[in-house]
Amino acid sequence: MKQVYSYQEIGTLIDKVRQIAFTRTLPAHITALQNSRECDEITVTIALIVGEYVIAELETTYPRIEALLDAFDIGDLEEIWEVLE
Repeated sequence: MKQVYSYQEIGTLIDKVRQIAFTRTLPAHITALQNSRECDEITVTIALIVGEYVIAELETTYPRIEALLDAFDIGDLEEIWEVLE
């Protein structure tokens, strides 16, 4: 079983250069753009957000939009999309 601790319990371990880890579920703002009309490949930018701050942003490519849908478990009929100008 995984053992978890509060910051008060492990703060001194951080000071001693011990590696620690935590898991959080964060909102992600994702934009997708098809690279060209001749190719199905899309470029995706993923921004991880905490409150009003973007704490990380990464860019990756997918061979086609269906691969993006699979990666984020998005159904064909989910009404989550907006068209950006």
